[in-house]
This record gives sequence, structure tokens and C-alpha cells, in this order.
Amino acid sequence: MYTTNQGELCQEGPLAKSSGESLQNVKQGEGEACSSSEIASWAEKQKSTDKNSAELNEKYNKVVEEHTLHRGEVREEAKHSPSPEPCERQDSSGNEMLLPPCQIEEENHEGEELKPPEQEVEIDRNVIQEEEKQAIPEFFEGRQTKTPERYLKIRNYILDQWEICKPKYLNKTSVRPGLKNCGDVNCIGRIHTYLELIGAINFGCEQAVYNRPQPLDKVRAADRKDAEAAYQLAWRLQSMRTRRRRVRDPWGNWCDAKDLEGQTFEHLSVEEMARRKEEEKCKPIKFSKASKLPKSSLDPFQLIPCNFFSEEKQEPFQVKVAAEALLIMNLHAHVSMAEVIGLLGGRYSEADKVLEVCAAEPCNSLSTGLQCEMDPVSQTQASETLALRGYSVIGWYHSHPAFDPNPSLRDIDTQAKYQSYFSRGGAKFIGMIVSPYNRSNPLPYSQITCLVISEEVSPDGTYRLPYKFEVQQMLEEPQWELVFEKTRWIIEKYRLSNSSVPMDRIFRRDSDLTCLQKLLECLRKTLSKVANCFIAEEFLTQIENLFLSNYKSKEENGLAEEDSTKELFM
Repeated sequence: MYTTNQGELCQEGPLAKSSGESLQNVKQGEGEACSSSEIASWAEKQKSTDKNSAELNEKYNKVVEEHTLHRGEVREEAKHSPSPEPCERQDSSGNEMLLPPCQIEEENHEGEELKPPEQEVEIDRNVIQEEEKQAIPEFFEGRQTKTPERYLKIRNYILDQWEICKPKYLNKTSVRPGLKNCGDVNCIGRIHTYLELIGAINFGCEQAVYNRPQPLDKVRAADRKDAEAAYQLAWRLQSMRTRRRRVRDPWGNWCDAKDLEGQTFEHLSVEEMARRKEEEKCKPIKFSKASKLPKSSLDPFQLIPCNFFSEEKQEPFQVKVAAEALLIMNLHAHVSMAEVIGLLGGRYSEADKVLEVCAAEPCNSLSTGLQCEMDPVSQTQASETLALRGYSVIGWYHSHPAFDPNPSLRDIDTQAKYQSYFSRGGAKFIGMIVSPYNRSNPLPYSQITCLVISEEVSPDGTYRLPYKFEVQQMLEEPQWELVFEKTRWIIEKYRLSNSSVPMDRIFRRDSDLTCLQKLLECLRKTLSKVANCFIAEEFLTQIENLFLSNYKSKEENGLAEEDSTKELFM
């Protein structure tokens, strides 16, 4: 139906009313159809432009027929239907010809997708742009409770939280606790949506509003209302930022009006157009490198063995690890039955294609026992600590306490996201997995895997393939005092934890070594390559004394030992 701009159609006919009368008619009727004589007169004038236009004649007959069937009905959906407009083009001889009608879309969002930002946006924390005032006007209308200062506070807090948690998605709920008494949840949500749409937060996140499907009727009413409000704001902001005129081409596809300028069109019959559309549907879909992988039905904690680099697929760069980083990762991994996590600092030489891992910075974890995530505040502190030492964040590490150091499907997903985020600035980012008490490993030395995620996809198409580096140890001596300081922090944090390892227990049935002695053997092996044996033994003695004097077992602290602890390292 073509009732949205019926006033325009009527004004072009010989019986056209004045513009004031037309406006009044639209207000009173809300989509009431023009009289059949007016439609006929408009179509008659259009037919005189090109009497041989079969397409227009057919369109005219359809309009009259629909008007007859629906005369006097108020159709709410008609308010959102674009009206047809004949598209004039010139043929090769310069004569004007009338093409099939191109529908024009100015405010309708049908067929239009929200555009993701092309790059992450940096916002001056002290300045409010004019666009922000237009997008979120409620803070700039002189209200007592919603002031520009309050807007600035909310906006900057959301930006700060994104800096802490990126590249993970920052949702609206997580920022509300820090914005109490700053405004209602809806206005905070609108600011969040605005920052997300322009690329100031959640850049590259799959959950961003421009990547999500439109809300369906199946979801809860409250959730649907919130989602629809976000979409309406996003569309309004996008329209405000682009203001591009959208039209349908002769084949019914949405495009920019400029895209049709200067093009030559074939005049096809309805049958021929239908046939070509069917052919298009039958063509195989081409997936780009950035295409989303299908969701896997596999267990997210399933371990995936790493592939090895070869002559056909060589390492993209070489990885060297300092003794200090190995010492701290081993110390951290040995004291907890739950997974631990931390950041790796170092430097990359583009000329030599060498990534040097110089330091490991333990972080607090948000662990459930099954999985481990880095605490955002601790992550920020660790990043700052590494930066003060002159290192860049070049990777992360975590432990697999009693199983193989192969990445799980969730590890692969996390590593791939980190790689993607850091690669935008040309940086490298690796993952390291430490397995101190692997049941299948009879040796007292930890197993460590250093990996990256390739662009290659598994045979079933559900995950990208991990590749393992051959790591070399650097020959520099560690900063002894710094290692002691980190050891004290680790002992203090884990000595009374429910997940702490009883360091005085035998770590395997077939071994005479306690967990503490096993840890010292790991450290001794690392130090054998970089330090004088007397210096190394003195250092190990001091580490042992730190544990004996400060790290108490569960029995000594009067805590009941769980059965799972007894069987963990058997």
C-alpha cells in the first residue's frame, strides 16, 4: 500500500488541495486514502510522461485496485511504508526514460543495518561534543537533576570501566553500582548505548548493539522494551551521524541514492527478474576470514592439543622467556588447586622477529574452580606495574593445576580475542599454560605450553587451531629481591585459601617429594641455566624458609581437609 505520502500524490493532480488542507486531512484521518479521482488524475499525468511504460500502467492499476478494497480504512502499518517514486535516468541517446519505481527511505529502518564503527574512538574527558548534546539532550536542557556535569561524570566513568575490562564486553549492569545517585538506569543505559555506537567502548565486541539481532517478541517484555529502546536510540544516532538518503534499486535492494547515479539498467520482465533472484539464492555463500564460526556443541572445557609449527608453517616469531618470568609463574601455579592467572610483560623486536617475555605479574582471579577469569582491577594494576618497569603487555598465563597444559575451547576463544585486540596496534600477544601437578607427568618439573591461535579452522569448523612455540630460556639472572617480593605476595594470598595446596604433602604416590620440594626442583632447573650454583642454592633456601615460616597447611590452621585434596595429585 502507498498511503504514507498520499498528500504528495494528491497535490500533483488537477484536483489537488492546498497544502494546509492536505496537512489537516492527514491529521484528522491518519492515513485516510485520497479519492479515487485524485489517484486517477495523478496516474494519468504520470502516464503522459511515457505512454509506453507498461510497468507504470501496472502499478497504477494496482494502486486503484487496492484503494477500492481498502477505502476509508485506517492502516497503522501504512505510516511506515515508503511511497514509490519514478526514477528518471538517461539512455545512451540522452533521452529521459522512466525506470521501475525506486522506493525512498528517509526515516524507515527496514532493510537498514546498524553500522559498526570502523575504529575505536578516543574521547577528551574534559570536553562535551555538540553531537553528544544532540544525542543525549536531557542533560543539556537546564534540568536540576540532569546537568552537563552529571553527564560528564557518567560518561567518563563508563569510559574508565571500559579501559579496565577491555577487550571483554562492558555491559550496562556492571557500571550501575559505581553510578549510584547519578541518574536513573535508563539514562545511564542511553549514554552507554551512545558510547558503544560511536566506538568509544566495546569496540570489536560481538555483544555490541550493532552486532545483535533485533529484539523478538519471544523475550520477556521488560527485556524486549529495553532492547527496543536501545535500538531506537542507536538508529536515531546513526541517522544523525550519517543522514544518508536510502532508496530501493529496481531489484528491490536497499542502497544509497548516490550508488544509482550514472548506472545503466536492463529492462527485464517480471518473470526474468524472478528467475535471476532464484539464481542468486542458489549461489554458494562465500565466507570471509572474519566470518563468525558456528557455535560449537562441544564442552567449552574440552582440551584441544596444540599443533606444531613446521617448515611448511613456520613460527611467526621466536619466543624467549626470562628466568624471572618462569620462576614467578611456577611459584604462582604450585600453591593453588584452582586455576591462577596473570599478565606477561616484555618487548618485541620486529627486525629480529623475537618476542622476549621478561616478567610475569600475578593477578587476582575470578575463579569458580572450573574456570578462571582475570579480575579487571587487578589486571589494570598489573599492566601499570609492567609499564613502570618499561615493559609492554605481551601475553597472559594461567594454570592447569592437575591436567595437560593444552588450551580448552574457552582458552582458545579468550586467546583469540586478546590476539585480535592487541594486533590492531601491531603488537604480539601470546598465551602460556603452566601445569604443575599433571597426573600423567611423573617428573617433578612443570609442563609449560606457549601458544598462539591461528586463522586455520578445525575440520568441523567450530574453533580456530592453536599452535605451540618452541621456547628458549634467556640467560639473564633474575632480580632476586623482586622474586622474593612476589613470593611473599603469593604466600600471603594463598596460605589460608580454601584452594591452597598443602605444600608439606607428598605430591604423588610414587614419589618421595613433598609439593614444596617439587616446587624447589622446578626452580632449581630454571636457575641452573642462568646462575652460579651457590647463588642458586642460597636463593632456594630462602624461598623454602619463606614457605616453612609463613605458609601453613590446612591441618595446622584447624581446617578440615577435603577428600578432593587427597586425590588431586595421585
